[in-house]
Amino acid sequence: MGVEEFHYQVPWRARGSHPGHHRGTSAGGGYEFRGHATLLDAPDPRRIDVQASLRHPFEEIVMRVYTQRSAIPVYLIADLSASMSFEGYSRKLDVLSDFSASLGYSAYRTGDPFAFIGCDNTVRTDFLQPLTRTKMAGYRIGARLRDFVPEAPSSRGMLEAPDHIGKSRSLVFLCSDFHFSLALTEQILTALAYHTVVPVVLWDTMELTVPATGIATFREAETGRRRTVWLRSSYRQRIGKAFAERRQNLVDLFLTFGLTPLFMLDRFDAGEMTRYFYE
Repeated sequence: MGVEEFHYQVPWRARGSHPGHHRGTSAGGGYEFRGHATLLDAPDPRRIDVQASLRHPFEEIVMRVYTQRSAIPVYLIADLSASMSFEGYSRKLDVLSDFSASLGYSAYRTGDPFAFIGCDNTVRTDFLQPLTRTKMAGYRIGARLRDFVPEAPSSRGMLEAPDHIGKSRSLVFLCSDFHFSLALTEQILTALAYHTVVPVVLWDTMELTVPATGIATFREAETGRRRTVWLRSSYRQRIGKAFAERRQNLVDLFLTFGLTPLFMLDRFDAGEMTRYFYE
């Protein structure tokens, strides 16, 4: 299969009852000691604490109680609008495909359920994968993304994506090139504020590379409209400055929500994803 795995974590304790990898709040068969309870309150003879039982003032049998590690829901909300068809050093949807396959496999290996929500003008039912613990779910979504040709001119469906997320606090990867308004980005982040969101910005080096002086034709990412211009040196500087400002504006907006974006340039790197969470 050749799918790379990466590791992730969340800064809060999972409330789910299903055993998993993450620090939880439920008592169970874990290794994190949380206190003592009587045999009636915690009827598990394997956890008898002889020393504590001998010291108990009412001579009751005392059990050690541990906190169970729990699973968390993992969602990938993906932008499938026309701008994601851009192909430079690589096709953005191919990078998204690799990411989807890796995330689905990583969630499976971690013991977490995985879901995929694809959006353009609306949430696409053909790219809507409910939570599943299936090993190949992300891989199958990724394979379909490689054959998909996006045409919709809008990403507003991402506003509807939170309606497809359960009530449990979740880890949400928000994946897009974010070539839409900052106001829409802010609306999406506000709707996802209850969850831990990882903004994954898919850009390509060819997007940021301005040709040398001369005549060049540019295509608008979402609408496909083309425009031919004469590239003077001052014009090239303006384009480069606009991209730098766009990146800084995105970073600043994410920071207002306490989020750090991950800029995924040209390709998916599982090691970079792991470093994002643990460095």
